[in-house]
Amino acid sequence: MPRQTQASRGSGSPWTLGIVVALCVANAGLLSGAPAFAQALARWLEYDRSAILDGQWWRLVTGNFVHWSPEHFLLDAGAFLFVGLLYERRLRRAYPWLLLTSALAVGCGAMALLPDMQTYRGLSGVDSGQFAAALCVEAELARRDRSRWLWLAPVAAVFAAKLLFEAGTGQMLFGTQSLGNIGVPVPLSHAAGTASALGLLTCLRMLDLTPGRRLAA
Repeated sequence: MPRQTQASRGSGSPWTLGIVVALCVANAGLLSGAPAFAQALARWLEYDRSAILDGQWWRLVTGNFVHWSPEHFLLDAGAFLFVGLLYERRLRRAYPWLLLTSALAVGCGAMALLPDMQTYRGLSGVDSGQFAAALCVEAELARRDRSRWLWLAPVAAVFAAKLLFEAGTGQMLFGTQSLGNIGVPVPLSHAAGTASALGLLTCLRMLDLTPGRRLAA
């Protein structure tokens, strides 16, 4: 067997593809005519404040992975797949920890700061963390190719403006509510996912576990 190079070992997007498959299973109850057990699975996974207080702690994470409608699922899962395919290989071993940290931050943030919210579903908070990490990768690349800032700076500014607008108004900047039943907007989830991703990558960078040269390799 030929020796496997470092580039080939780091290639591919197994976490992204594996999680998308898991998302499809978890959200099978959204399909018309889905069996009762598929719908029950989604209810067993969703963020449910009362159930969490009763000890069902997994819901803090799994609530991110179920959705309210096919439109909601396609919007969140599509964004996750797109960004994951582009950036998982650059984030390398930090990637699964990034996803877990973002998901947990959304659930814990809701428990701590949104006591009136009883149920929650949606991957958008994790998507936000994923996108923030992608911007970090691009910022490292821009240190070697400054022309990248011509598009990176506006994208980062729009992303920051989106978070601030949502936090200030409680509404989604891009009007995604018109796409169908995506539930009540929860801007905190986007802020929590973003902050946790930036915090994790900053800590790893300080510990020299995910140095910039590896993120941008």
